[in-house]
Amino acid sequence: MTNNTNELKGVAMVWLSKTDLSNLNAGAGGGGNITELKTYDNGRKPYASGQSVRHALREAIHRNNPGVFLCVPETPCTNVAECWLCDLFGFLNPIADKGFDRRWSPIKATPALGQIASDVVTDLLIRMSGIEREDRKTTDQRIAYVQIMANVYRVGLSLDVANVGKVITPQYEGKGKNATFKEWETTVEIDKEKKIERTIAVLEAIGGIADFAKQARNAASLAPDIFIASTHSRYSHRTLRALELDDDGNVNTESLRVILQDLKDDGAKLFCGFTPGVVENDDELKDLLKNFEIKVSNPIRALMNLKADIHKALTE
Repeated sequence: MTNNTNELKGVAMVWLSKTDLSNLNAGAGGGGNITELKTYDNGRKPYASGQSVRHALREAIHRNNPGVFLCVPETPCTNVAECWLCDLFGFLNPIADKGFDRRWSPIKATPALGQIASDVVTDLLIRMSGIEREDRKTTDQRIAYVQIMANVYRVGLSLDVANVGKVITPQYEGKGKNATFKEWETTVEIDKEKKIERTIAVLEAIGGIADFAKQARNAASLAPDIFIASTHSRYSHRTLRALELDDDGNVNTESLRVILQDLKDDGAKLFCGFTPGVVENDDELKDLLKNFEIKVSNPIRALMNLKADIHKALTE
């Protein structure tokens, strides 16, 4: 098995998304008629779990590419070559009397962490319906409360491009206790065009990620307002540390400077999408990116540039 040290191995991306009042991921609640917001940092900041982020990404991919999911997560078909769901999101499939069949997902996602210390707002919902009875007409009134919060969320995602559409399994000599490892064998590998299609579909889904909780009344988008993305010839999660904010909404430029230098020293290629008014120290952030010669453009254009670069890297 050949290994080109300069070929594209992975893409990592971290982004900030500014939302209005919303409840992206409700907690279990303390009972009663209130839907609690999931929070951390002593209840000062909201978050949506990594599972919720992956669910929203999965829905966005499926929405943009109908027919590519051949199963559902509860009953995986395990057909990595044809089913995008099993390929991109992995599976754990129990097999009677044998154990299980497992695939690690090439997509790794962080929770969406609210960065700004804010107050929780409680939204009152009233549901009313008329009930006809023989003796009278009554009104059924139900009251519920939903906690919501405005914030700037920080999300990170890593895509193991090298293993999209690829399965490598260990081969053994002998049986039972006498079995010894022989070699790794590639048992599934899709062609380059299919790999490109699936990889770019993940990036396009990030640009339209929105399927979180409570969207009917509190619609919100977690599409990137500001992002830094990197392409790697070695698998790396270093980019996921970038764009940390303080409680007032300022990017920590000192830590970002070190991270960008690390990425540059590691040979990563960097891309940046930018929307004004998301962070408090806009000018300081743009000056730092300029010092590292990172081209800054609007998020969609920057995503297009990233996709074009990935397409080129995978076809060379």
